[in-house]
Amino acid sequence: MSVGKARFTIKQIIFQSGYTELKDLLPPSASFIGCKTTNAAILFRAADYVKALEGSMEQNADELAKLQTQHSALEMILQQYENFSQNSQPCSALQLQVLQLFLDTCFDSFTSSVDPSNYQALTRSLLLWIEHLDFQGTSEALLNQLYKH
Repeated sequence: MSVGKARFTIKQIIFQSGYTELKDLLPPSASFIGCKTTNAAILFRAADYVKALEGSMEQNADELAKLQTQHSALEMILQQYENFSQNSQPCSALQLQVLQLFLDTCFDSFTSSVDPSNYQALTRSLLLWIEHLDFQGTSEALLNQLYKH
């Protein structure tokens, strides 16, 4: 065997091993199962696979951009809540007392007016209670109680 022929054989072996490695890297294809694939077919499959990966990368980049935008929006909302809680004043004892009296009055009215025996009775009586709840009268009675104390 001559040196030139040996080089040619080594190149063929290198190319063939490269194609074999490339073929092993590609996902299995149903159309090539049981068939001997040519080097050209391997190259076409590799090109198609690279295109598919590029498309997937673009979709992932778009999804990442959306998630980053959403993350930024949530960080802004969090910052606003933190600023709101820092700027807001704590409730005074009087405010808590007013709220408690108002809620107690509403609860008393609710328990006396709403029938929880079954779903139909509950919804009917709840809607009637909401429609007839006198916020103005409740508020005035509440304020009168506070000013008496």
